[in-house]
Amino acid sequence: MWPHLKWTEAQETSKQLASPPLSFDINYVYRKGGVGELRTIKNGDTLKSGDHYKIVFTPDKDCYVYIFQVDSSGQLFQLFPMESFRGVRVNQFNPVKQGKRYVLPSQDKAFVLDKKVGIERLYFIASHEQNKELESLYADLTAAIKHENSSGVKDTRSKLDKYFTRRGIKVVHSKQSTKVPWRETGDLFLVMSQRLENLSKERIHVLEFVHQ
Repeated sequence: MWPHLKWTEAQETSKQLASPPLSFDINYVYRKGGVGELRTIKNGDTLKSGDHYKIVFTPDKDCYVYIFQVDSSGQLFQLFPMESFRGVRVNQFNPVKQGKRYVLPSQDKAFVLDKKVGIERLYFIASHEQNKELESLYADLTAAIKHENSSGVKDTRSKLDKYFTRRGIKVVHSKQSTKVPWRETGDLFLVMSQRLENLSKERIHVLEFVHQ
């Protein structure tokens, strides 16, 4: 039994070493009140209730992406993958494809900050394989909320929060630009690209901003 376990662990370590880190072109962008200039959201920035924002990313390899937001009231939402948004099907699914640009929540929709102010956090997680641990935790949280199981919600959130404290990485600014569609108003913006580099299952990116 023990030799088999050791062999399995060694095999898993070898597999992780054989999988190169992942990189993404990424932009977190917003418009004040949903109109006017398109701005890049940087760590520590301040946004206000009613601001509209999107997440745009392009993977350098086929992989699995998971994006979560913990809002100013402490609630946790999965932004990717996402089947529907405000009753409209957006069909944003894993695995993501190399070189394909993903616009969240969709080309025609934007996330909007509500009236609850505080700290907002976005977590970007990527892996070569399906992250069954993370999927299971979020499914457990959703079920606990649905059945009003307060102890289940507390326990699962604790596990998810612990997962989100894994080693973070930084955004690297690129010299290239990317186009961001804003079809709600028929606009198309050109913004400087950013890069997320060296992502792995154990390294995630966290963006934190102030919601006023």
